[in-house]
Amino acid sequence: MRSCFGLIMLVIIACKNPSTVLVPPPTDTTIIDTQFSAKDFDPDESDTPTTFITGYYTGTIPCNDCSSITRQILLLADHTFHLKDEFNGRELPPQETEGRWLTTNDQLQLLINNDLIKRFAVTNKGLKEVSLTGAPVSLYSNTYLSRKMIGAGNITWMEKKAAGIDFFALGNEPFWLMEIDKDKQISFLQVDSTQPAVFPYVAAIQQNGQYIYNTEAGTADMQIIITPRFCSDGMSDNWYEYKVEAKYNGLTYVGCGVKLSPDSL
Repeated sequence: MRSCFGLIMLVIIACKNPSTVLVPPPTDTTIIDTQFSAKDFDPDESDTPTTFITGYYTGTIPCNDCSSITRQILLLADHTFHLKDEFNGRELPPQETEGRWLTTNDQLQLLINNDLIKRFAVTNKGLKEVSLTGAPVSLYSNTYLSRKMIGAGNITWMEKKAAGIDFFALGNEPFWLMEIDKDKQISFLQVDSTQPAVFPYVAAIQQNGQYIYNTEAGTADMQIIITPRFCSDGMSDNWYEYKVEAKYNGLTYVGCGVKLSPDSL
């Protein structure tokens, strides 16, 4: 991995405080990490029920009073979701909602305060919205939300992935960056530093659904706590799957993180 991040990255990425949107996990939370995958399907192929896989789903769906809706849903393994709809062709702010999901009879249900708000058929082509009773809806008969790698369009993240970085995190006030390379080291860069603090990589301990790293180098030590939970950096439209706390030199740094490889944690 690169030995120096460079202060230019701080200028490019940082501008606001990170903010997280939290949904308390259930007491029976089981964390299951799955690989991202995408497959092209023949449009003439009939959709068939399939097993639901957590992750990031996105697509463009029809709209009755706008040109279309760009929809994003992040469905996490702790049965929480975050949904964002952007209304194309109308001067409307994006609509964001969060709550819990569950599956039954090859269908995915989204709930807020135990009230069902949306239902999707889980098919080999992706998620297809149906009525709240589970019946097909003609408006959505040929539209699907596809499962994608979160951040696949982020050039900076993909460059880091190509360089061997497995996990990337950042936060603000004070601004910081962290990179985990399982084959080499853990690097932590603060805004007033030209060189990152470098620690040897150690495997995480899984506890209560969290990933906890404890590493040290010389007289310095660091603890990193990574929690599967929707997180927004407050500086961009980027979505993250993880809330991150890094405890370094007596201070706690809070921000967001994203997996760049399937087995990074």
